[in-house]
Amino acid sequence: MSERFLVKVYTPKGLVFEKSSDYLRLPGASGDVGIFYDHTPSLLKCIEGEMVIKSQNQTHAFFITDSIAHVNKDDVVLIVNSLESIENLDEKRAKASKDRAIERIEAARKNMNSDIDVSRAKRSLNRAEIRLEILLKHQLK
Repeated sequence: MSERFLVKVYTPKGLVFEKSSDYLRLPGASGDVGIFYDHTPSLLKCIEGEMVIKSQNQTHAFFITDSIAHVNKDDVVLIVNSLESIENLDEKRAKASKDRAIERIEAARKNMNSDIDVSRAKRSLNRAEIRLEILLKHQLK
């Protein structure tokens, strides 16, 4: 049996998740990062994507936004703006968000003097596509 470590996730609302874990996977800025007990202490920049926690034959997956992870040998502290369990991801909402973002991007292309914030629309499109990818991966559609 492997040694376990503690995963704590903080949002602007405070501590929202705390779990003892055997393995944690985070979407790092340079690629996915796998963490086990006694990992080299480090500070990681994470991008929007899927966070996976495995503990005692259970796997929990979440959508996270851009974040910072402080990794120690026996714990990981994640500071994130938003954390969504995959069970709470809404396919219809994600598809609608994706469609809206695409419409805004197209409208901005057609009208160069538009007040549309294209970078914001692209970020929204990216988040929607990640959510849909996670749902497909876990067959939660």
